[in-house]
Amino acid sequence: MIRSMTAFAHCQSTTPQGKLSWEIRTVNHRYLDVTIRLPEEFRAQENDFRQSIQSRLQRGKLEASLRYAPGVAEDNSIVINEPLARALIIACRQIEALTDTPDPLKAVDILR
Repeated sequence: MIRSMTAFAHCQSTTPQGKLSWEIRTVNHRYLDVTIRLPEEFRAQENDFRQSIQSRLQRGKLEASLRYAPGVAEDNSIVINEPLARALIIACRQIEALTDTPDPLKAVDILR
């Protein structure tokens, strides 16, 4: 059972993908008030974080902040998925045949 609503936590983890650092502050509050600050790379997971917090707390004011520093990639080479690239070229030719356009369709047009 939770005995106190006032707390501060700091957690840090380093992986090959980068360095993550969470800071969480809570204080007593009549209702549940959750504020989450995330870097752009993690904005898509904000709702998951919020639901996880709300499933564990009933009240209190919680401020969570995530900091992320990407790791240095050892291999910056680009790997081409050849079967997918070939399928994309075939799809371009099929679209050209269907539309009868004078300008040839480029794979980059489909990727946009």
